[in-house]
Amino acid sequence: MALEPPFCPKCGEPAPAIEGLCGFCRRGEHNFDFARSALLFTHTLRDIIHHLKYADRVSLANQLGDILSECRRREPFTGNLVIPVPLHRSRQRQRGFNQAELIAARLGLPMATRLLRRKKDTPSQTGLTRNERKRNLAGAFEVRGRVSGTIMVVDDVYTTGSTLNEIARTLKCAGADRVEVLTVARVPSYRAAETASAAVARTQ
Repeated sequence: MALEPPFCPKCGEPAPAIEGLCGFCRRGEHNFDFARSALLFTHTLRDIIHHLKYADRVSLANQLGDILSECRRREPFTGNLVIPVPLHRSRQRQRGFNQAELIAARLGLPMATRLLRRKKDTPSQTGLTRNERKRNLAGAFEVRGRVSGTIMVVDDVYTTGSTLNEIARTLKCAGADRVEVLTVARVPSYRAAETASAAVARTQ
């Protein structure tokens, strides 16, 4: 399902009705400057992404990348260097590929795959609250070299934005002027909170 307005003009947070910036942006909680997602996260899309990541259906990356490319063309992105969200080396070795990199390749823009490194092998983010994810990711990334200008960060799913926020913070500390975020799917914040609550309930 295509993600269409109404959504926050800055971070793309979907809502039944929204005027101006969302609460997260009004409170200045995002380190990135602009974010958009092509599709709303649904059960069908979840299955497609899981097949890509865990069933070696790498051809699906081309289809998702083409959808992402269409989203980029219709939104006011200005970034001319793409950085896919990196996996920790142990996870990429186990999987054999980085799905964000495969998807981002379809954008046809210059891409840096070694500039940003995931130095911390963080536990799974599934079921964690926004604050727990933030603590989990603190110091997880490093930039190898200097960056400048506008960077476009690409990933498969925007859940709470914690990973993307930490990456944006890291890139700006290394010299980036502006960080834009482009993802295939977006999980609305209320659904991300529901998922975390359900995961906690299952452990009790």
